[in-house]
Amino acid sequence: MEIQVDTRGAATSGPFFEDAEGFNMPLAPDSANRRIPLGDFPTGPEVGSILPNIVATDQAGNTVDLHADRAGQPAVVVFYRSAVW
Repeated sequence: MEIQVDTRGAATSGPFFEDAEGFNMPLAPDSANRRIPLGDFPTGPEVGSILPNIVATDQAGNTVDLHADRAGQPAVVVFYRSAVW
């Protein structure tokens, strides 16, 4: 799948760039750390769909099995990334 990237934006005063939404940052809109996908972009399962079996470690180091631990109740799975890569 070819993902189109939004490269609209322009350099402003100093070392900053402004993207199409008016956000200013020291990186150009098409730089690797600031890519904004355009058009259809897969973002994950649809709301209400059955997730695959997920076994992961929580912030306390405990193993969590999504399907076994929720005992048939609905669940919300949130993935987040750190600010530092």
